[in-house]
Amino acid sequence: MGSDNGTKVTDSGLPTLTDAEKTKNNSLPILLLCWPLPLAIGTAIASVVYMLGETATVEKRMQPFVENDLHWAALALVVLGNTITFVNGYPLMYKNQVMRRNLNNLRSNPSIYKAIGKYAIDNAIVLNDEGAIGAYNRANRSLHHMIENNGMLVAGLALASQVFAVPVFVTVCVFGVGRILHQVGYTSGYGGHSLGYILSMAAVATIQGFLFLIGLKGLNVL
Repeated sequence: MGSDNGTKVTDSGLPTLTDAEKTKNNSLPILLLCWPLPLAIGTAIASVVYMLGETATVEKRMQPFVENDLHWAALALVVLGNTITFVNGYPLMYKNQVMRRNLNNLRSNPSIYKAIGKYAIDNAIVLNDEGAIGAYNRANRSLHHMIENNGMLVAGLALASQVFAVPVFVTVCVFGVGRILHQVGYTSGYGGHSLGYILSMAAVATIQGFLFLIGLKGLNVL
């Protein structure tokens, strides 16, 4: 999405990076450390709901799942959620080798394209970030981000809501508000989506936490 902050760029239009920046890759340790973080946060929130809510009712609702081995379905969804977290985070290993963290709108690009063919020039092809076109592109990027991250939420709703009905409803409301804030905020420029991102991802993590508690109950850990 263009160059930001007056950064020096190459003939391709991408920022000029040092050899060290092009080869530096410190994201894998961070990714591995942060990978279980959403599940930990979601489980903490779900545990508070479980302990401070109608615990006896929740345990009664869990029982049929345990008796029918459906706690394994809940754990399968937890695995799915963690897989989605990893595959969304993995590209960050290479992102910083292409663009710096302070390049704002350029970092909205999920892909960098180039022209090929006999008369192709070595210019990178990125999303237009100016005016209404830029707002349109970022709004659609927010939509794509939701699709990239909501698989576990959609898959887990039917199961989690049978045990944590009202909490799941509230959680999905938070998710909806978060996604709207994310999209509206993104149209104003890179960074305006932060609050919406936090709310929506916390909501997804909470659904995952509810499912994890069901799984733990079936394993006699809870």
